[in-house]
Amino acid sequence: MMTRLRWSFLALLFLTGAAGARDEGRLLEHLRHLASDEMQGRGNGSPGMERAARYLAEEFRRIGLVPAGADGTFFQPFTITTGRNLGPENRLRIQGPKTDREFLPGAEYRLVTYGPDRSVSGELFFAGFGITAPDHDLNYDDYGDWDVRGRVVVAFEHEPQERFGSSPFHGKDLTPYSTVIHKALNARRRGAVALILIPDRFNHPKRGSRRTPELETVANVGIPTVRLTGRWGERLLRETGRDPSEIDRWIHHHLTPYSFPMDGISARLDVDVASVSHRVDNVLGYLPGDSEEVVVIGAHYDHLGYGDESSLAEQRLGQIHNGADDNASGVAGLLVLARDLSATRPGRTVLFAAFAAEELGLLGSRHYVRHPPLALERTAAMLNLDMIGRSDGDVLIGGVGTAEEFRDLLHEVEANSPLTFKYASTPRGSSDHLSFAAAGVPVLFFFTGLHPDYHKPSDDWEKIDLVRTWQVVEAVRQTVVRLNRLESRPRYVDLRHGRIPLDDRPWLGIAPDMSWTLGGVRIAQVLSWSPAHEAGLEEKDVLVEFGGREVRNLRDLRNLLRSRKPGDQVRILLLRQGHLVEVTARLDRRSAQ
Repeated sequence: MMTRLRWSFLALLFLTGAAGARDEGRLLEHLRHLASDEMQGRGNGSPGMERAARYLAEEFRRIGLVPAGADGTFFQPFTITTGRNLGPENRLRIQGPKTDREFLPGAEYRLVTYGPDRSVSGELFFAGFGITAPDHDLNYDDYGDWDVRGRVVVAFEHEPQERFGSSPFHGKDLTPYSTVIHKALNARRRGAVALILIPDRFNHPKRGSRRTPELETVANVGIPTVRLTGRWGERLLRETGRDPSEIDRWIHHHLTPYSFPMDGISARLDVDVASVSHRVDNVLGYLPGDSEEVVVIGAHYDHLGYGDESSLAEQRLGQIHNGADDNASGVAGLLVLARDLSATRPGRTVLFAAFAAEELGLLGSRHYVRHPPLALERTAAMLNLDMIGRSDGDVLIGGVGTAEEFRDLLHEVEANSPLTFKYASTPRGSSDHLSFAAAGVPVLFFFTGLHPDYHKPSDDWEKIDLVRTWQVVEAVRQTVVRLNRLESRPRYVDLRHGRIPLDDRPWLGIAPDMSWTLGGVRIAQVLSWSPAHEAGLEEKDVLVEFGGREVRNLRDLRNLLRSRKPGDQVRILLLRQGHLVEVTARLDRRSAQ
């Protein structure tokens, strides 16, 4: 059977003739190479990522771009910290009447969070699932009136009644109370010095029967948390004279806590964490124009490697996530645009930027904005291509409201395009254009939408609609041509001052860190014109409560936002460098589409 991409390729040969086919051939060549297994999913800091950077630099050289990186190269290097890893001095020792064992880090326990104390110790206390849920429909508290100050809490992972469809805990659709963040902060509020998580074998009887890839990141939440592997948790409970199966069954069937001090059993935990750092490179080159003003065209070239916390295919971690649409499609388009635009001298200088570390929180574009090779105050506009390969005939364009000229200019482009343009006045979407918008640069974000293969190994080049991708690239080219014909640079619109129509949807103004998995929403970027900025939210804060409701993930936060209206004042609880911080934000209106 002929693939969708081959049909697209033949259709384009028929419809556009030789010139279009040559562009299409280059697009396909770049796409296949960047999304090949050789690139290993272009994970930040990986050999595959380095190979992709060298490939892009060589293509820039062939096209004839002027290097805009360090020391006359195309590379703009910077260092990223991907988290914290276990150091050599991590130890967990548990002592009791029948147990005196030092556990092996990595093999028998995994450090998940840490706090200010590098060494803690205390007697163990079993606290069921470690949950305090005061909601009226739950009214469940594993701690009750127990005093756990100075103790090490032991608790099951997840939450009760995951297999019960009628459970007030929502069954398989886990609530925020199941997260590591909730359990760790709950233990900390109670005065515990550490938390030991053990498998819940009632809900997950086969847990631990196969090895899953270990995640290297360790987070500071103000208290150390470890995951005890295998059946050691059950052995500890048996040492108290209790049957772990009966404990589990009691909680699940009665939805009643079963907590008790594990007298005579104590633990000592030594914590040693070290930063995990890598050098990565933005790849930058430009076409000199007749003006010193600059138009930046960007696309991020990093992806998830073999799958990390951002993967949406948990069962397939360890497989290459090739990221054909995200974002080999945008980078392939960037290279085709660079070659096409190099045929003529542009009115304004055009800089082509392939950004690293977008998947880690827009780090590459943020580094560019803070260390621009061409003055940021001369940057007339930034156009961002991210996931442009799976159009159904539409292209979504965000940021149209950030310059007064954009909408009329895009209407001209749309009139000559087979695509339907869908506009958003705000920058929309967590991608590299947000870094430029926050610095006062007008931006346009070209995007063809999410799909079932997003952040999965199945995002392969064969699924790209080559005809539509080429049409998006052509729309971007026509936009750049018209931008460079403008006598005056686009006039930036500060969205904070409401100079564009507004609708009634509430808006907070953060870009989430999609790699965060412990619960809550970690903030990758706070938009400078946003309610979040005015309230004092900061990068790397973890939002754990919104309006008195716990937040498990980004979906929870979005649902809570939808339940509010512009003008509402909302209390927000944040975890910042291991400390809880409470702020109040006044929600604003989102800009009209």
